[in-house]
Amino acid sequence: MEDTGLAIAPTHPPNRSNHGGSPPKGPRMPRSRRLAPDVVRARLTVLADRLHKRDEDADFAEAVDAILAPRGWELLKPAAQSTGEPNLALWMNKSIKEAIYAKAQAAGENVRDVVEEGFRKFLAGEFTPEKPVRTVRGSQVEKDNLNVRASAALCGQVTKRCPAATKELGWEVTPGRVAMSWLYAEYGISDDDQRGVTVPDIDAD
Repeated sequence: MEDTGLAIAPTHPPNRSNHGGSPPKGPRMPRSRRLAPDVVRARLTVLADRLHKRDEDADFAEAVDAILAPRGWELLKPAAQSTGEPNLALWMNKSIKEAIYAKAQAAGENVRDVVEEGFRKFLAGEFTPEKPVRTVRGSQVEKDNLNVRASAALCGQVTKRCPAATKELGWEVTPGRVAMSWLYAEYGISDDDQRGVTVPDIDAD
């Protein structure tokens, strides 16, 4: 054969074996396990309970509570799709929640209106929230969210005031904690009720 001085092109692509076939595959990535809704809810509930035990995690705890609330998943939508007033998910002993609703109904009051009154008092410097009392460690007290849709404008003002209040009081102040403290004061919820040592009297005062 005559030498033309030209290199002969390879008959197969680079890095492919002469035997043909597909190129070697890398390690397979494991598929993410799809969690059942009840498992997700149970884990978020445990997470919220743990966060509530640390004052510095109060904001995160309230966020998890809000997601666990009825239709709370809507908070995860883009802001442009969100409608209505913000929901305050107040995590408390179920017996306290029931007592607050019962007393409010007996007095002809709307819990939302009561919370907004507390916000106005807080902003005016006429109400100082009390640090929440934790449930006795190891107790089996049933917990639940008391959901309140308060004025977006008021919530925004309270949120802006909370950092200064936190410095003044020495514990993490949040809109949810302001609302709970006001409700507890208005409806006679004691420290022992919050600890789960006693059950609040549901009869109206």
